[in-house]
Amino acid sequence: MAKLRLAQVGCGGMGLRHIYGLIELKERGFDTFDLTAICDRHSSTAGHVAKVAEDGLGIKPVIYTDFHDMLDTERSLDAINIVTDTRAHQPFALAAFDAGLHVAVEKPMALTVRACLTMIEAAADSKRILSVSENYRRDPMNRLTKALLDDGIIGDIRLAINISTAGGEDVRQAVAWRHLKNRGGLILEYGVHTSDLTLYFMGDIDRVYAETDLWQKARTMAEPTETLRSFYHHRVKEEIEESIVIQATAEDTGLAVLRFTSGAVGQTTYSDAAPGESLGGDVIYGSEGSLRLPGSRSGNPVRVTLSGRSDPIDEDDLLKEVPGFQLDDVTSRIFGGKDKMSRYNLPFQQPDRKLIAIELQDFADSIVQGGEPEVTGTVGLDALALSYAILESGHLEKPVLFDDVRNDRISSYQHEINESLGI
Repeated sequence: MAKLRLAQVGCGGMGLRHIYGLIELKERGFDTFDLTAICDRHSSTAGHVAKVAEDGLGIKPVIYTDFHDMLDTERSLDAINIVTDTRAHQPFALAAFDAGLHVAVEKPMALTVRACLTMIEAAADSKRILSVSENYRRDPMNRLTKALLDDGIIGDIRLAINISTAGGEDVRQAVAWRHLKNRGGLILEYGVHTSDLTLYFMGDIDRVYAETDLWQKARTMAEPTETLRSFYHHRVKEEIEESIVIQATAEDTGLAVLRFTSGAVGQTTYSDAAPGESLGGDVIYGSEGSLRLPGSRSGNPVRVTLSGRSDPIDEDDLLKEVPGFQLDDVTSRIFGGKDKMSRYNLPFQQPDRKLIAIELQDFADSIVQGGEPEVTGTVGLDALALSYAILESGHLEKPVLFDDVRNDRISSYQHEINESLGI
């Protein structure tokens, strides 16, 4: 197949990681994309990413600092990869569809439910692909988890528990916009991963009841961890990040009870304002036992403990429980040719780039073969709507129906965000 001419907008930390994903594809023998151009409003940031692309892909993309200038100039493009902060996702996607291009967009798909709906409509009107870059579900360990659940290893699913609590005054990843309501916020930016996996494993949701709060109103700029610094060190700080302390406006804590259409119940707790001991874990309970999720990109094994047993099933024996389980061809090639596995041992940077490679190849295959990507706009909307169902319920102080949030019938919390977007 001829290479797809791709442009990428956004060259910050996630933008750099997407370049590593493209390099991973090339190193694994996929002749998929011709990275024609990249765009970032800061030429130094774009220049750094262009150099990484040149070293890894053998060709230096043309650098732009204005997205619309890039669209006007690069007339032979096939697709755009949007890897900016969330606020820019919708307007850039609409412009790309208007130019007749296919669109991959990082998660969260957009800043509000309404913004997502406009993107889905634009993709349909232009007859172009809209793919949301949700990477966690593509982890081989999460694929195994899905197979085990679908095969009924723990019986009828009853309860799903997700807990992620930590504290501190630092700005997450030294990126201030993640703490601002009109640009995202932690429950949306980080919670959407959990939302997508929850729907992937548990199915549709009927209703949500939540309590939310903003406890840590002042946050201090600080250096990210060494791993994150390797991704973000080239990024130019925004004006707000020049201050030592920034004022957060987005909720940092949410506790929710979920009722699934299957009848199962879920409980999810997220807080980035819980100092002291951190707590984390995901467990799904069924009529025959429990399944503890491995943690995306960790390579840890799935832990299945059946009723009446004190120890989990040995990880290698788990594969015998689902003899029909097999990784798809792309995932198998990216992870070294194995068609199934019960664990892997790789430093974080390796699975991170591999999962991005898989999602980008899925995007390419949907364009060339004329099918749908795995994470369509509808799937991306569902994950975002679950995060917003938690925020809407907390804001209204009452339960909300998931479909009311998903279809923009309940948007009280999102009202000021939609106004700021002009939609």
